[in-house]
Amino acid sequence: MKNLFFLVTLLFFAACGTGKKENQANGEISLDSLKSEVLSIHDEVMPKMGELRRARKDLLFLADSLMEADAERAAMLTTVANEIDAANESMMQWMRAYEPEFKGTDEEMRQYLENQKIAIQKVKDDMLGSLKKGKEVLED
Repeated sequence: MKNLFFLVTLLFFAACGTGKKENQANGEISLDSLKSEVLSIHDEVMPKMGELRRARKDLLFLADSLMEADAERAAMLTTVANEIDAANESMMQWMRAYEPEFKGTDEEMRQYLENQKIAIQKVKDDMLGSLKKGKEVLED
């Protein structure tokens, strides 16, 4: 009886492992890996939120001080500050909309996570791009 139980258990785990390898062999990553990628992108740029806010504040302060002396530069600084604010807000919107416990079929979950990966990658690109631009403008 013990041997039968052991054999059934062994076959069960072997069958589960085979399905996972087939998905990976087809080039598909597991849902857990896809979810980890989404969260990894988020976790990479989330710490930049404070830096974004500081850069925006510095840009607006500088723009305010230049308003009379150089209105054109002040307007440009304000535009960059607004881009930073938009990138910051896009992260906030993504976090409000993201459903970590999304339920559905495997295909629905895969599609959801792939869409979230695209969305958070855009947030990352917007955040890093606007932050870089803000720093460059502040250094000029």
